Amino acid sequence: MKVVRKQLQYYADRGIFSGFTEARNGCFTFSWLIGHQMELRVDTARHVLKFRRLLEGVPPASRMYADLKSFIRQLHDANLPAHRRIDRKRAEASCSNRNGFVSVSLRVKNNQYAYGARRIVNLVHELFLHLRQAYPEYLAENFDVPQE
Repeated sequence: MKVVRKQLQYYADRGIFSGFTEARNGCFTFSWLIGHQMELRVDTARHVLKFRRLLEGVPPASRMYADLKSFIRQLHDANLPAHRRIDRKRAEASCSNRNGFVSVSLRVKNNQYAYGARRIVNLVHELFLHLRQAYPEYLAENFDVPQE
């Protein structure tokens, strides 16, 4: 937990996150990317880092959700540059959809929590870049992000 807290604090100190707080043990909140509050939960018993309810209004049977799952799977591709890739030996990314709310998770292997903290932040950054390119209307409708 301390390793994750330290990595997230590093991002906050650099001004990447704003309003960074640890709401309770293992639950961090901050604003980032789209200016909305995000929540990252750390579950060391299950070895999972999770951005809970990261996206809203994404129907589970939609093309968009299928695309998001595929995009996240592709982040494990060995052909990606190391700084963009998630090494399956160290962590595995996934997403889930509950009633239209998409959460993004990273299961950490072999206590690689520093790696996991960096990778899940990078994953969400990559995901929002993908959304800007593929679904700008979604970001405009749900997060008031300009479409240009």
